[in-house]
Amino acid sequence: MSNSQQIFEAWLAGKITASECEQQLDQNTEWYSRFQTAQMIQRQAKAPFFAPVPDIDTMSVFAQQWQRPTQSHSWWPRLSVAFSALALVISLSPLEMQMQDSGLTLSWRGGQQIQQEQLDTLLASYRKEQLDYIQIQLQNTQQQQASQLILLKDYLTEQQTKERRTDMLELVEYLNQQRQSDWHYWHYWQENYQPSQARLDASAVVRPNR
Repeated sequence: MSNSQQIFEAWLAGKITASECEQQLDQNTEWYSRFQTAQMIQRQAKAPFFAPVPDIDTMSVFAQQWQRPTQSHSWWPRLSVAFSALALVISLSPLEMQMQDSGLTLSWRGGQQIQQEQLDTLLASYRKEQLDYIQIQLQNTQQQQASQLILLKDYLTEQQTKERRTDMLELVEYLNQQRQSDWHYWHYWQENYQPSQARLDASAVVRPNR
């Protein structure tokens, strides 16, 4: 058994992969051709089988599914519902029907009173809206004034802090200058007056012994 045959059988047994088998059989034309043929047979065997679809008249199926049934047009139920709704509106509304010699007269019950009530309602609603608007504007103005006062207070506090800091820096600078002046004076005194004073003290001590 040749080495190429062993490689081919190892691939059939699943011991090596197809890519490994292809690389090892690349130099052997005969076994490489067998390997390709076996691969093609395996792919065809693994391909799914689909049964042919029977011929169906789809147009007739859709026509039966979407065909709208014929509707019977009857005007009597609709007319009955319309008259019932009209009677309900007349019974609930302030509409009066009066039979006179000249014919049928329709009028609103308490027309002037209803108009006056509606006018009073509108005026009361308008008055309430105006009061609410004025109240809201007043609250906004108070809030703005409070915010401005807080900002002014913070600004004044910051300015006072800056002024105090400036005053403190000026005081520290003055003290430093005064300290330097004192130090220069002390240094000058040590160099000039202290030796002469020491000599005077020494002469005063020596003179009584003479």
